[in-house]
Amino acid sequence: MELNPIVPTAESTSAAERSRTTLAEDFDNFLTLLTTQLANQDPLDPVDSNEFVDQLVSFTGVEQAVNTNAHLEELVGLISASQTVPAVGYLGTTIEAKGNTSVLVDGQAEFTYQLPQKAGTAELTISNDKGEVVFRGNANTESGEHVFSWDGRNNEGIPLPDGLYSISVSAKSVDGTTIPVDSFVRGRVTGIETVDGDVVLVVNGNHVPLTEVISVVEETPPPEPQPI
Repeated sequence: MELNPIVPTAESTSAAERSRTTLAEDFDNFLTLLTTQLANQDPLDPVDSNEFVDQLVSFTGVEQAVNTNAHLEELVGLISASQTVPAVGYLGTTIEAKGNTSVLVDGQAEFTYQLPQKAGTAELTISNDKGEVVFRGNANTESGEHVFSWDGRNNEGIPLPDGLYSISVSAKSVDGTTIPVDSFVRGRVTGIETVDGDVVLVVNGNHVPLTEVISVVEETPPPEPQPI
């Protein structure tokens, strides 16, 4: 996914600028045609000026629309930038948010999921960033929140490359009824970015929208060593 900068850039207003440039070129061509036609008109049968007035009115309306679009683009950029202000407070904290992805680093990844009730059977699957299932295993059937620590190996015991992986948990009660399972992302916020115009937190390589944050725990720095 392509990341957009936090503050507005020339790229964010290029659409309005291109429209304004095209409008100016069209208006220049219109004036050239107008003066040429007026210079070569038949004095006994002059050109109807109403048509040119209508054209001028149309150009004026288009110009106003282009200017409005430019102002709207600036406003959107300012709103996007202002949304980063409250997000700054998340930097350095550990959050829990709705999501099912985690980053495998050096053969270690953790996934968090929650069962609203005790299940009769529960199975978890892990997929890579291409959507291919790379691991299947039994999930905890007790109600409550559970953390699954994965060693990065598939069911054949082969280590998989570092990267983003997602978890899916399917659970059923003893009578075969499907139980909805929620999954979460947990980790330290290391950055703030904008993706498709939305401010997101960078957590373990994931882009977490602010609206998906469930809880925040500020990390306590380790105590300073005492002099001997």
